[in-house]
Amino acid sequence: MTAIAAETLNKQRSPYGVATIFTQWRDTNHLLAVTFDAEKKDVAEEYGGWKVLSFDHVPHSGTQPSYYSSVGVAGEQQQLAAPGSPAWTPQLLPTIYDYDPKPNPPQPASAGLIGNLPLLFALPAFSAQPDQLSQVLTSFMHPNRWHKHGLPHGRKSHPLHTTDLVDRHKDEKERGMVVTVFLDPSNKKGSTKLLLDLLQDGHFGPFY
Repeated sequence: MTAIAAETLNKQRSPYGVATIFTQWRDTNHLLAVTFDAEKKDVAEEYGGWKVLSFDHVPHSGTQPSYYSSVGVAGEQQQLAAPGSPAWTPQLLPTIYDYDPKPNPPQPASAGLIGNLPLLFALPAFSAQPDQLSQVLTSFMHPNRWHKHGLPHGRKSHPLHTTDLVDRHKDEKERGMVVTVFLDPSNKKGSTKLLLDLLQDGHFGPFY
């Protein structure tokens, strides 16, 4: 699809949510994000600066006590509500976000990841290099779960044709992306703001 065709198609769709997320790995292992298109608005003026990806810990009423980790930019916690699944930590999230058991005994069970949909889509996009994005989204994202892959992570872009570790480190690039989730006009009953709100809130189970 050409850029013009994609832009025309997007104008026919109603956006549900937008987020901009990027890595600043030279300064922090956290992911930084805002819930709008940072190419169209000034982050400092609009939002007071970039926000660290964070979480709310949401109780899940299952057969045993457990918690969802709800991804956002205004969460009360900077770590997961429970130990992250080895299927998606550290592939979807840097290890700095994993559960810290020291201040939180006893150890709770994880109900999975929920939260802001554009951010949830950005996490797998960061799990591999840009030229592997299509493979990641079609092969490893499944309803309610993430299938771990063996691809090099993409939270920084590695140069493809150098073997010198010093040059490779110097040439690694920080990465960022804008993710927009649209309502599907061809699926008016199944693609509504109400249903996507319920999906974000964990009503249909974990996103991952």
